[in-house]
Amino acid sequence: MSIRLKILVGCLSLTLITLLLGSFMQRSQRELGSIATQIYDETFLAVNYLRASQNGLIAVKTSFMQQALEAATGSASVSIPRDVPSLAPAINEVLADLEVAGDRAMSPAAKDAAASLRQRVQRLSDPALAANLSLADLDEIQNEFDTLVEIYAGDGFRYRRSVGKLIAESARQTWIAIGLSVLVALGITYLLSRSIVPAVRNAVRIATSIASGQLDNHIDTRSGGEAGKLLSSLAAMQSSIAANVARINGLMAQQMTAHAGEIAVQNDRFEAALNNMTQGLCLFDESHRLIVFNRRFADMFGVPELGLLADDITTDPELKPLLSRSPVTAQSHDLSDGRVIAVSRQEIATGGWVATYEDITERHKIETKLAHMARHDALTGLPNRVLFREHMEQTLRQQPREKGLAVLSLDLDGFKNVNDSLGHPMGDALLQVVADRLRDCTQDTDLVARLGGDEFAVIQKEVPQMADTRALASRIVEALNKPFDIDSQLIQIGASVGIATIEDVADAQGAVAGELFLKSADLALYRAKSEGRGTYRFFEAEMDALHQARRNLEVALRVALDRGELELFYQPLVNTAHHEISGFEALLRWNHPQRGIVSPLEFIPVAEELGLIKNIGRWVLHQACAEAAGWPEAVKIAVNLSSIQFRNHDLVADVASALKTSGLAPDRLELEITESLLLQDNASVLATLHQLRKLGVSISMDDFGTGYSSLSYLQKFPFDKIKIDQSFIQRLAEQDSVSIVRAVISLGKSLGMSVLAEGVETAEQLKVLQAEGCWDIQGYLVSPPKPALDTMGLIDRYCVTTTA
Repeated sequence: MSIRLKILVGCLSLTLITLLLGSFMQRSQRELGSIATQIYDETFLAVNYLRASQNGLIAVKTSFMQQALEAATGSASVSIPRDVPSLAPAINEVLADLEVAGDRAMSPAAKDAAASLRQRVQRLSDPALAANLSLADLDEIQNEFDTLVEIYAGDGFRYRRSVGKLIAESARQTWIAIGLSVLVALGITYLLSRSIVPAVRNAVRIATSIASGQLDNHIDTRSGGEAGKLLSSLAAMQSSIAANVARINGLMAQQMTAHAGEIAVQNDRFEAALNNMTQGLCLFDESHRLIVFNRRFADMFGVPELGLLADDITTDPELKPLLSRSPVTAQSHDLSDGRVIAVSRQEIATGGWVATYEDITERHKIETKLAHMARHDALTGLPNRVLFREHMEQTLRQQPREKGLAVLSLDLDGFKNVNDSLGHPMGDALLQVVADRLRDCTQDTDLVARLGGDEFAVIQKEVPQMADTRALASRIVEALNKPFDIDSQLIQIGASVGIATIEDVADAQGAVAGELFLKSADLALYRAKSEGRGTYRFFEAEMDALHQARRNLEVALRVALDRGELELFYQPLVNTAHHEISGFEALLRWNHPQRGIVSPLEFIPVAEELGLIKNIGRWVLHQACAEAAGWPEAVKIAVNLSSIQFRNHDLVADVASALKTSGLAPDRLELEITESLLLQDNASVLATLHQLRKLGVSISMDDFGTGYSSLSYLQKFPFDKIKIDQSFIQRLAEQDSVSIVRAVISLGKSLGMSVLAEGVETAEQLKVLQAEGCWDIQGYLVSPPKPALDTMGLIDRYCVTTTA
């Protein structure tokens, strides 16, 4: 029988015993419940009814006695009164209770006594019989009631005593049943343990032995069932493990033999690698004794014996420090014979250290040369910008400021022409001669540097008086203004010089002072070049103020759009013939938080240089279209486009997006460009203009007449409008300007283009324009640019045109 089946049979047996024990106890409980119910129904209820009947008889007796007393005549014998019918209900109730008590009698004697008593009570309800009864008869009936109650009580006591015996017997049988169940369960458990546990314990012992490495265990596989199968499996596993161990031991022996050969080969390779290293290598143990070295090490320090202490390997005082143990992991040593030895040390975790030694003499020379090249100009041999900055910072740190210090920044005038006309080789030769002349102009304490191209700088140390710096600048200008004879070619150039002194950077320190020094000198140089070249200028505070103002403008402009500082103003376009507003031109304004309104002539070029004009232009398009959408349908909006926007391939998409977002009709948008735009990339610009025209917008040429190719552009692209530049309008008092304006008006009419005059400020200018046939104007004569909130007021003042 299998282990599983044994366990199943044992469990089923235990379950059956439990069921039998439960059935027995349930039967005993039912018997006890039945007896309890019988005691209640037959004893307690019978006694209760008997007591009720007795109480009823007492009431009847009391009534009889009251009637007898009322009819008494003094005789000793008292008879039952004749008025029996009035007591009939009470007597019937006594009879009914007595009948119930008789039906629930627990013994024949009680039943007979109850029947006899009922007959005696029944006579009271019969008037014929009651006439012969006396009170003594009622007392006898009462005594019989008492006797019957005692009989019933005695029956109940005997019944309770029999129940107690029954309960005791039931408890005894229950304990016997429990004892038998426990004995049977223990027997089943014993049988299961005897048939299962020894086999399992034996299997565990064998498995533990196999796990500990003992593979010669005797395993008896003759047992049947699952225990036999388990032991058979353990025997097979033991045999398999033993076979595998034997095979592995054999393989390991083979591998050890093979590895021994490989190790020998690797040792040979290791020796070859060590001896062919360009570096000397040695290995010391924790006792500072040499245990490994290569051939290169022997070449550098001699052939030592293995096991020597590090201090005993060489007696050369220059080489001894190289072999000592040092916390410095890498260092180089300059030897007296000119060699440079690089030493690298590495600690070993088990103690000792390994060190390498390399002769880096040639590399050191190359590095020295490269370091010089990194800080000097290869063409002229002068210090370059890197060494110039380092020298400047060092001088500022070390030299007291009261000794004076000056920086001269100079730029060659006309050098580009030399390169372009005579070639770069001639330009390089010229720069070399310029470097020589600068060296001749300066003292040994000064530093002359070439910063790049034709830019040079001089650091003048120890300048007690500004006259010394002025004299140096004059010498430089004079020296470089003299003709240069380069390969029998006379070359005439010049130089402009900017000068900054220590007083100009009095509040700065370190690298900041160096940067500020050169920056101040450069600003002075720009002033010298702007004032005619061939001269020198000292730095002045307002030069930096102008530069700083430009820098502050750039910083503020980068965040102006995000901060909502940009705003659109609108200047009306008026047809003076009908006194009508045909549209507005959107003009960008910047509400600077400190400066107030900044002119677009100042910040638009800066925005173009910084690349901000794309985002600003996109915002202008969307804002202008959105605000124009609230005007009367006949009023157009004109928006200027920057040339930078045309480099953005998203311009057409930006315009379409602005129209879609605002809901503005395309024919109400007029885009203005300048003719200078077409000079950049004629074909690309024209292609973009045609794409914009397909959207349904109008295209105008702004500032017409200020370029060189206006007429050719009008032939290449059909503009909708020409705007005469205000420079011609402001000079209408001159006949030449009137002729130009007349020609432009005639040209526009012949090409079918409308013409508008910009910058009309006086009534006299308007009269001249009207006389020449130009009725569309824009300018302060009509209105200056107004905020968006004021546009509706201007529209209300004029009659809005009904034609687009």
